Order: sequence, then C-alpha cells, then structure tokens
Amino acid sequence: MSSREQRPRLGFIGVGAMGLPMARNLLRAGYPLAFCTRRASAATALTGVGGARHDDPAAVAAASDVLLTCLPADAEVEAVLLGAGRALAALRAGGALIELSTASPRAMARVAEAAAGRDIGVLDAPISGGTGGAEAGTLSIMVGGDDATLTALRPVLETIGQHIYHVGPVGMGKTFKLCNQYLVGATMALVGEALALGVKAGADPRLLVEVIAASSGASNALRGAAPQLLAAVPPPAGFRLDLMRKDLGLALALGEQLASPLALGAVAHQLYTAASASGLGERGAGEVGKLVERLAGVRINGVHQEA
Repeated sequence: MSSREQRPRLGFIGVGAMGLPMARNLLRAGYPLAFCTRRASAATALTGVGGARHDDPAAVAAASDVLLTCLPADAEVEAVLLGAGRALAALRAGGALIELSTASPRAMARVAEAAAGRDIGVLDAPISGGTGGAEAGTLSIMVGGDDATLTALRPVLETIGQHIYHVGPVGMGKTFKLCNQYLVGATMALVGEALALGVKAGADPRLLVEVIAASSGASNALRGAAPQLLAAVPPPAGFRLDLMRKDLGLALALGEQLASPLALGAVAHQLYTAASASGLGERGAGEVGKLVERLAGVRINGVHQEA
C-alpha cells in the first residue's frame, strides 16, 4: 500500500491566497485531496500535483475523511458548512473538520453544534503567518478542540504549520486569532501615522523605517506595512485591506459582547473603512497608511503632494 493510500482523504474548500498553498503542500506530502474552485488558475495548480476537482462543497466533503475550510468570514463559513453548500451534512459520520478561517467564536459554536450531532470531530484552527508562511508550511495555528481530535489530526496540521498551539476548546482558536488581528490591524494604522508624521517633518522615509526597525518601535506590522508604503508601485496584495477591516470588526463585536473596551481599534477600524471606501480595499492591508498620507498631504515614499 502506498503512503498516499495510507493517509486520510482530505477535502479543501477555500483555495484562495492562503488556501491554495496549504492545499498544495498537503498534496505534496502525499495526502489524497479533493477541492472545488471557480478559479481556473487554482484548479490548474492543484490538479497539476494530483488534486481532484469537484463541482461543489458537498461533493468535496463526500469524498473526504477530513474536511479543511479556509473562508473569508462568518457568512461564507456558515453558508458552505451549514447552508446552501451543505458540506457538513455531506461529510461522513465519524469524519473530521479543520476550520481554518478567521471568523467569530459564535459562528464556530454553531458549526461545532451541528457537527456534534453527526459524530464529526472539530478543530477550530485559524492560521497566522501570511501567504509566505502558507507557501513555506511555517504557519502558526491556534487550535481549539479536544485533545483526542488534535492528536489524530496533528500530522495534517504539521504539514501546513510549524507552530501549533492548543489554546482551549472549540471557539477559543477564533478568540486567539481575533486578538492577534486586532493588534496587527491597529498597529498597521499606527505605522502609517508614524511614517506620515516623520516624512512631513522632513525625515527620509527609508532611513526612518530602518531606524525604527532596529529600535523599540519594531514590529511585524512595521515589517509588513513599510514595503507597501515605500514602494513606487505597490506590491501585489497578500492579505487584503478589506479582510483586515473585517477582522477588526469581528474583534470589536467580541469586545461589545463581552463589555471589553477596544477604543484604539475602533478608530483604526474607521480608518480601514475610509481606506476601503477610497478604493484601497483590494490592496494589501498595510496600505491603510495611504489614507493617512492623503490626510497629512504627503507621500510616505518621500514625494510631497501638490497643495
């Protein structure tokens, strides 16, 4: 029996910027994998390394022992798993679901409740590390679920991630991810403000970034946002601004639910909303700073706007 035949059959729904490289890594590791997509480029990439394309989410689930989903938000998670996609209903009893999306704990609870009624193991396992981490298989994975399910599915997780943290029961994975996104999103907005301030005062923007990166203001948010703001031509979006806006909104909703104040993030969320409305929603999340530079009347890459 080949190593591919010894492994559980996987299904993957959501082969976008993050999902595609994860699915490809699973195939290269020898897992049989079914998927569905409307994107011809994704279909070609996965069938080229042995993936089996299906017509819809339910067909993917029916062909799987373990289903992985990586979707934009609550609405897509619930539609695919519980609604018109009916993927959870098509997954065999005794199977398992690894839900990788950044969504709300409430949505995850609804999915877990439906899965429990069909004896389906669930891991709430949002990911962090960007498209580079997805390509390299070095993602951080924040896992909510029981010990037995995590133990059984750990080999799958270890194929796509390097840092696997068991953070509590189902739902807690989403909570940990929202805390992370809240911090990153708000900090990226602050990066834009700080760089615009320095440039307007006459600082060389590249030297400013270099000095901050070697000082106490260093952060992953600075390393991610600065190249987007310094480039003459913005690089292709990795994590889209509209998705960061969504994630901040989910964190704010959780704060409202728990009566936990999130004042700075509320302001940052408004900046992302304004940036999205100005046409930056499909750009990288770090480009929220381009809204700030417009307000300040400067270009963070060093070219001042006309008065």
